[in-house]
Order: sequence, then C-alpha cells, then structure tokens
Amino acid sequence: MQWIFKTYDPDQLLIFCRSYGLEPLYGKILLTRGIVQQKQLEEYFNPKTEYLYNPFLMKDMQKAIIRLHKALETGEKILVYGDYDVDGITAASIIYLFFKNLDAKITYYIPDREKEGYGLSREGIDWAATQGISLIITCDCGINAIDKVQYASDKGIEIIITDHHEPSLELPPALAIVNPKQEDDIYPEKNLCGAGVAFKLIQGYCQYHNLDEEIAYEYLDFVALGTAADMVNITGENRVLMSEGLRKINTGKNRVGLKALMNVSRIFPEEMDVSKIVFGIAPRLNAVGRLGEASRAIKLLITEDPQEAKMYSEILDNENTLRRVIEKDVLEEAIQDIEKRYANRLPNILILHNPGWHPGVIGIVASKIKEIYHRPVIMIAFQDDVGKGSGRSINGFDLYDALHAHEKWLKTYGGHFMAAGLTIERKNLDKFIKDLHKFADDTISKDLLEPRIYIDTEIEIEQINMALLTFLDRLRPFGPGNMSPKFCLRNVYPERARLIGDNHLKFRGNKHHNSLDCIGWNLGDDLSFVSDTTKAVDLVFVPSINEWNGTRSIQLVVKAIKPHEE
Repeated sequence: MQWIFKTYDPDQLLIFCRSYGLEPLYGKILLTRGIVQQKQLEEYFNPKTEYLYNPFLMKDMQKAIIRLHKALETGEKILVYGDYDVDGITAASIIYLFFKNLDAKITYYIPDREKEGYGLSREGIDWAATQGISLIITCDCGINAIDKVQYASDKGIEIIITDHHEPSLELPPALAIVNPKQEDDIYPEKNLCGAGVAFKLIQGYCQYHNLDEEIAYEYLDFVALGTAADMVNITGENRVLMSEGLRKINTGKNRVGLKALMNVSRIFPEEMDVSKIVFGIAPRLNAVGRLGEASRAIKLLITEDPQEAKMYSEILDNENTLRRVIEKDVLEEAIQDIEKRYANRLPNILILHNPGWHPGVIGIVASKIKEIYHRPVIMIAFQDDVGKGSGRSINGFDLYDALHAHEKWLKTYGGHFMAAGLTIERKNLDKFIKDLHKFADDTISKDLLEPRIYIDTEIEIEQINMALLTFLDRLRPFGPGNMSPKFCLRNVYPERARLIGDNHLKFRGNKHHNSLDCIGWNLGDDLSFVSDTTKAVDLVFVPSINEWNGTRSIQLVVKAIKPHEE
C-alpha cells in the first residue's frame, strides 16, 4: 500500500495559522481540505441553511415549478417516479410528502428491479396512463431515458426529470430537466444526490410561492439519508444539507417510520452520523428493493402510523438479514471464479458474470471485490439472454466514460465516475469484455492499481490528546470529500499485541514513555509487524474516543502498519 501524504505550502501554513490563531497541526488539517479563506472557515465550521445556493440557478427550475403549480391548481393527477435505492426512495418521499401536504392529487411508483430494471419503464408509464396521470416527476433517474420519455409523451403524459446522474449528449424530450450536471447548467454544486435535487425543487417551490422555507427544511432528514447512502462528496452545499439533516435526526423528534427503522437498527438518534446511515440504515432501506418490492421502503418513510412503521421496519430488517446471506454466497463464488480464472495474473478490470447470481446484490459484491483486488469491477447477473450489471470503480478510472465508450455492445447504461449500471445481451458479452479489457489496459496505469492511503499529516504522540479530539469533532460530518483525518505516527514500539474477535488486531503503542491503545479492524494479518516489542513500527490511524464501563479514553483506530525505517 502506498502511503500518500497530502501536501500544503509551508509559507501559506504560517500565514494561515497567524491570521486565524490556529495551531500548526490544526492549520495543516484545514489546508489539506482546501480551506484557505475566512469565508471558507466560517462556512465549514458553521454550515447553515443561509449558505444554500439559490435553487433558481439550476436550469429549468422555474419551468418545473410553474408546471407543478398548474397541476395543483387544476387538480391534475401527479405521479412521483423514484428509483429503488435509498437515494431514489428518499427523493420520492420528499416530493410526495411535500406536495401531498399542499393537497396535491399525488401518488408514487417505484419500479421492480428484476421485472422493470433501472429508471423509467414502459410498465410504469402504462400504469400511470391507466390511473389518469398527466404529469410524472422522476427522482434519481430519467436523465438518459430518451425513448421512455417520448413513450410517455405519446400517451399524453408530461415529464419533469429530477436527477443527478451524468447526462448523455442527447437529452430526453421532457417538459423540464432539473439536473445540475447538464452542460449548460450554472448551478454551483454539481455533486448533489437525487434527494438533494428533490430538496432544491421543493425549496424553489417555497421561494416562488412565498411559502416559509422551513416547510422545505423539514425534509432535510431524508436528504441526509440519501446524501450519505449515495456516497456523494460531503463538501460545499452537501455539507450544509448533511449537517442540518443530521441535526434534525439527532434531536430525537423523528418521523415514526425513521424512528422505527432506527430501533431495529439499534441506533440512538443522538448517535446518528454518516457511518451509521451507510452501514445501518441504508442497507435496510435498500434490501427490500434488492430482493423484492422497493415500495415497502417508501411506505415506511411516509407512514404516520406507529404500528405500520413497526411492521415495515421489521420487514426491512428481515430482508436485510436474507440479503446478507445471499450476498455472502455470491461473494464467495465471485472470489473462487477470480482465483480460478486469473490466478496471479489479474487483468486491469474484473468483469464477472453468472446466471445464478441475484441481480439485487451484485452492486454490493462488486464494491467488496473492488476493495479486495483494488481494480474496477463489473458484475453481471444473467437471466435468459439478458444480463443486468453493476460496476464499481477506483480513483482515476471513470466507469461511466468506459461504458459510454462501449455503448454499442450495451442495451442500456448509466451512472457516474465511481458506480454505474448496465444491461447487455448475451450475444454481445464476449465482445464487450474483450474491448473493455483493452480499454482498461490502455487507460489504467500500474500505479493506479496499487492501493493508497491518504494521510493528512505526521503527528507526535504528545499531540494526541482530548484537545485534538475536540477539534476533530468540529470537522464533522465526515464522509466522502471530508473523511476523518488520518495521521502518521512514526517509530512506535508495540506492546501486548494480540488478535481479538474475527481477525482484529489489538495492541498498545509506546513512544517517549507515552502509550495509547490501538485497534486495527480486520488487520489480523499484520500481527507479525507488532509481535516483536523491540522493533518499532509506523502507524496510520484515526484517533477516537473509546468508552468502556463509564470511562472515556483515547484509542487509535489503525488503518495501516509497516516496519519503521530510519
């Protein structure tokens, strides 16, 4: 693993620390996050709704709002069409609840993953037509649904697209497209998730019709769920949305559905953060869409009935347990396939396929395979002659562009830099694999295939104290684009090293007669580095607070270890 130290200008550090009265260690952490000005400091440490951008900077925002208002005035039937993942479900919940509370004639639709696939479907449009629906709002999908939007138009149904995925050169013939990634869109924040775009729509509606914006802010808890689950950068406007959304959840005054979901996830409101959403809440919301009917997740989020909330939260929890079992089997099969097929000569991109895999879990498994082998991964589950694929990438390789360059072999595709989906006919599979392998060979350097860990700065053991932990706490919420700072501590002598649990490493690190507890999750294979108390090691770690029997102490969560070199 490469240890990459983030860089900063020493002269700039000196000026920065003098200007704002910061210790050099704290100044380094901020500079490596691109924070160099007073305004950036204020917005970073005090993310408030007043720092949100004007929603009308987004292309087609006004057009969409005017059309929605007309639908409300005339009593038209509106359909909110969401994707089946957390981002799509929360985005659809936001728009559905907001306009329902304005007495709109509105309903929702979440497609079946296996029967309809990703995005707008003819089945969904046909259902809308039978219900007399004249306006569809898409959530987290639709930006590349050219044929489907035309199909809806032919049936007399107008479409407003709200999406955040990469658009193709040709756009659908929709009434309005609200997506900040459009080429001619001047909206400053390009990294909103689908729930973020949905929020901007209702925020804009409040502004345009002189409604209290607090009405829109009531949905920031859902925005936080979608933002964390979709792994978009928690910087800029997303930092404000995430901070305010978590603050709303942390108060404990939660909707009955979210409260029930936190109960089955064993998460207290005051503990909720990005990590707990990603590993506790999101998998349960995703599970029902992966294995069956995703609308059960939206029913949970929008219900006001505690009994119904309890029922659906238990369904989601049970489905998530089943999902983990299926996922484990698929992961084991995928690893066996890789080891058998490639042995020690791995290609630059792994493209795996199997007719027995469940299409609902291949995205999660692709993420795990990527982490194990540090390569872009595409996994395809075939049913008859059509395969549904899900891919995950590494830094430096744009997976969406790779699919775009080979679209002639694909039925459909979509996504963004780090994650994408596709459908492909079996007859095109071999050609697709051959061409994409060559593309990866030409574009992925050997350097990109080496795992990297990015380190904010070196530190001395005396600097690891409660004052540092207090400062780090002010940097929250952590997540992509604003990860918890990682430090390097050199020349540490290990003591009392042992394995605990399932391949976890525990020891104490001693330097200058100061010692701290260290825990390395899933680092049991590094036991040999810390077994000899006479040989020093270098550590990369994140400092944390460990609470045990009412006692709070500093613990280093170790991310990487190597023998110390003078």
